[in-house]
Amino acid sequence: MNETRHANEALFENGPPVSLQRRLGLVRGSQFNVGRRALIVAVVGWIPLLVLAGFHSNGIASILWEVDVHARYLIAAPLLVLAEAQCAPRLNAIVRHFADAGLVTDKDRGAYDAAVASTRALLNSNRAEIVVIALAYLVVAAVAFSLSFDQFPVWHKTGNSAPAFSPAGWWHVLVSLPLLLILLFGWAWRFTLWARFLWRVARMDLRLLASHPDGAAGLAVLGYSLRAFSPIAMALAMIVAGRSAQIVLVDGVMPKETMIFSASLLLAVGALLAAPLFSFTPILIRALQRGSFEYGALANRVGAAFEEKWIGRDRLVDNSALERPDFSATTDLYAIVANVYSLRLVPIDMKSVAALGVALLLPFVPVVFLALPAEQILAELKGLLF
Repeated sequence: MNETRHANEALFENGPPVSLQRRLGLVRGSQFNVGRRALIVAVVGWIPLLVLAGFHSNGIASILWEVDVHARYLIAAPLLVLAEAQCAPRLNAIVRHFADAGLVTDKDRGAYDAAVASTRALLNSNRAEIVVIALAYLVVAAVAFSLSFDQFPVWHKTGNSAPAFSPAGWWHVLVSLPLLLILLFGWAWRFTLWARFLWRVARMDLRLLASHPDGAAGLAVLGYSLRAFSPIAMALAMIVAGRSAQIVLVDGVMPKETMIFSASLLLAVGALLAAPLFSFTPILIRALQRGSFEYGALANRVGAAFEEKWIGRDRLVDNSALERPDFSATTDLYAIVANVYSLRLVPIDMKSVAALGVALLLPFVPVVFLALPAEQILAELKGLLF
């Protein structure tokens, strides 16, 4: 058991582009240096844009007002690196929980170990890393070629009569934007493997306890994955919020279409992160059905015996009855049976949903204040006092 725990300690910390960072010396052994790498991402992706834009007559003034640029490369990109410190250990703990808590039977232990080994191999795959990097540049090229030159910001262009990218523009399309997409696609690969692992485990004959106090037959810890993915969700929300803030600064209002798109995207992200947990719904339904019959029958028998002993017209009950264990034992049994009947069919708790919701909505708080006129905000604050 200890060997398995040690082998599973570093699992989701890996994945694109960690292998590349190992070759660059940014990751050494078990030292992932998350804080230093996040700082490097900000330095490489954001600062050169400001410096290079300064060579353009209006470039520095233009880029300083580009809120979405700062949101992407100063906040979202480093946050995707910092997320490794929270997300990966929590996912690893959930993976270990299946074995440590005895949810995996001896019959399925080989299949469980194979699922862990397969996930580890795919996370460490050099091919996956190459695909992620290539895909990032393909997306950048596709977007760049699909836009007319007038749609690029001022700092992105040289300002000459012939259309050409400025140094800041070239750095953006060759370094900053691909770097952000590589980090995003790396997490997309991790999430895909996380969903794949849960799908394989959900097909096993898990040892579930319908009366478990967690209300999910012992699987409630799976809901913590939503909290684990909260930093990634916040990074995505920061990108969307940055774009929304930029629109408000330019147009003065938030178009209805933008609001609908942003809200739909946030809901889609939340639903996507929760989707793998629905893989366990079929086995939870079976656990509920089995537990309802078994514990329901037990409650009926105990209840009938209790009533036969204590209920009736000729039954005299004095204060000594309060000292008898029958009442507390029956109450305890009924509490256990109540756990069975309240079993959740999806291992998601409201606290995890709330944590994910806060992560998705928090980046939009400044956008709300930008969209509302200062006079209206001041009037509402006065209304709270008088």
